[in-house]
Amino acid sequence: MRFGHAARNFDHGGYMFGKMSLTEIVRTERREPLASAVSRLMETTDGAEIARWMQFPNALLLFVVVPGDAESGAVYVLDRKSGTWYMLDFDDEKYGGYSEADFECLLNACRLVRLVERPMLLETCEWRVVPGSGPELICTLPQRSHPRPKVVS
Repeated sequence: MRFGHAARNFDHGGYMFGKMSLTEIVRTERREPLASAVSRLMETTDGAEIARWMQFPNALLLFVVVPGDAESGAVYVLDRKSGTWYMLDFDDEKYGGYSEADFECLLNACRLVRLVERPMLLETCEWRVVPGSGPELICTLPQRSHPRPKVVS
């Protein structure tokens, strides 16, 4: 199976992606309407636009890019039950962002959707994603013991 240039890290000749990190970006009200939740996220992205939108019962996956910069893409996941937006990033030295071809590689060759459909897996485990195989569990994270903060409108 070929993954083309999207699976290659041009700087080092190796594969892109790898260990995935999850950064909480913004919290919305639980079960907030999607349009409102998306607006809240987009307020934090400095003029970026949605290039891809994938909706699941428990999650929303967005690929967002800065207009005019095809290599600026970022991947966001909304846990629809908790109302929490996360940005996904990878230990691959692609600091400027990802292209739409990279995003397609994440979806198809790395099978990222397997995790996104169940956002609790993103929140409670560390994962590695590599083209040609499904997500690989690295370790289980300790449970969070802090209460959910109030959302300020």
